[in-house]
Amino acid sequence: MIEPPCLQQDWGYAVRIVSMLLSSAFGGDGITKKVGVGGVRVLIVRHGESEANRENRIVSYRGDPGLTDLGRQEAQHVAQMWSKAPIEAIYTSALRRTQQTAVAFVRPGVKIQLDERLHEIGLGRWDGQVIADIERAEADRYRRWKEDPEIGAPEGGELLSQVAGRMHEFLDDVRRWHPQGLVVAVSHSDCMKAVMLSVLAAPWQSAQWVHLSNTAGIVLEWRNTHWQLMTQPAMPPG
Repeated sequence: MIEPPCLQQDWGYAVRIVSMLLSSAFGGDGITKKVGVGGVRVLIVRHGESEANRENRIVSYRGDPGLTDLGRQEAQHVAQMWSKAPIEAIYTSALRRTQQTAVAFVRPGVKIQLDERLHEIGLGRWDGQVIADIERAEADRYRRWKEDPEIGAPEGGELLSQVAGRMHEFLDDVRRWHPQGLVVAVSHSDCMKAVMLSVLAAPWQSAQWVHLSNTAGIVLEWRNTHWQLMTQPAMPPG
């Protein structure tokens, strides 16, 4: 008898399923009535399409590309989906692409606050380079990094576990600052992967099976002792 994936501890399978559920855009109508029932909920959103995304270039500290026209449209679209949900606070990394995405969520009395812990993963010597150029110059190293971000990180780069550490420091502060309600945090793909995998207690190698599109979002809810990964309907019923 073939054991089901859950008994085989096939984390790749499990994470692919979670990624499929979360990577599509989803609305906040379902969360509106639920906020306040448990602890604080944090919506972490990836920024809209950036100029670097269009160029297939990875950027952390070298350069600060903004959103494309499509990226601005994506930001408006995802923010509109959450327009019925009361927002307690909005946080973002200091990079232009996240700040420009966060603007779409702004409400009267709710300002954007910068937090460096939401910054893109440190890319070391690959920072600012086109992916195709990296693959040509360091094919084996790039492949190892994609397969296992804990052993293949570029020289001077950041480990995914380090990203998870600073993201959880941010989340711990958020639950102290905002015991209830909905908080929006605009961040980056690898930051979101780090949170997802750590909450699921999945191996870091599972990151290779997670794809988060521009303006994809995940929702975390604080449950007394731990963060719980939530899903929401793709569109409000009706």
